[in-house]
Amino acid sequence: MGAWGYGIREDDFVLDVIGVFEELLKTGHSVRDATTTVKSRFAAESNDSDDGPLLWLALADVQWTYGELESQVLHRVRDDFDSGRSLDAWRDDTRGLLRRRTALEKFISKIAVPNPRAKKPPKTVVRAPKFQPGDCLSVRVANGQYAAALVLAADHTTLEYGKNLVGVLDYLSPHKPPMEVFRTRKWLVRTHPGGSNAMVDVAWYYPVGFRAAKNRCEVVGHVDVSDSDPKDSNTYRGWRGIGEQVMPQARPNQL
Repeated sequence: MGAWGYGIREDDFVLDVIGVFEELLKTGHSVRDATTTVKSRFAAESNDSDDGPLLWLALADVQWTYGELESQVLHRVRDDFDSGRSLDAWRDDTRGLLRRRTALEKFISKIAVPNPRAKKPPKTVVRAPKFQPGDCLSVRVANGQYAAALVLAADHTTLEYGKNLVGVLDYLSPHKPPMEVFRTRKWLVRTHPGGSNAMVDVAWYYPVGFRAAKNRCEVVGHVDVSDSDPKDSNTYRGWRGIGEQVMPQARPNQL
């Protein structure tokens, strides 16, 4: 059971179903069409003793949220509750069973009445990567000096969260970085306390926080990305803190 609480949306499977449903709405499907697709996609789970009741709860929740709760979905949720099917997974936890029962009773009472504040179907918000591979960034940091970062890749795979792979360079100066800094590629190497696990500072940057960083970042040139440059990273960040990591470890450049 992938539940971490007693509420309807405090369950991994329920959130998976709702996530699929809302992605379909974003691509222009109606609530009815999304319901049909979700039922088909989770057909195997619908016959499972644990996941089956959760599927109907998820459908009821998301349909009610968007103002189109089908009577047959509401009936199934009520029937699962009355028969005890939606509580079977909780029977080994006496306290949890009581709390889950209370949560279901409140939920069924809520969805029995049409949603007075039904949401409009969500739309896909396209957020493209902010920069192109090879863009050379001058980044003003908190102390008023400048750091340097090189854009290594632009990933358009996810429309709503286009991201850039960015390597921060070992540069900190009162002056904006000249192009030679980007051509020589002296990467910032960060170490953990004790000097162990040194790693080149390369990360994927999502659109999060870019508005706050926009006025600090300036494209000052362009270089070709080479085969020897980093190609990927397991680190993900928002743009808000770009360049700040150079201050604790980089020496001011003598220009």
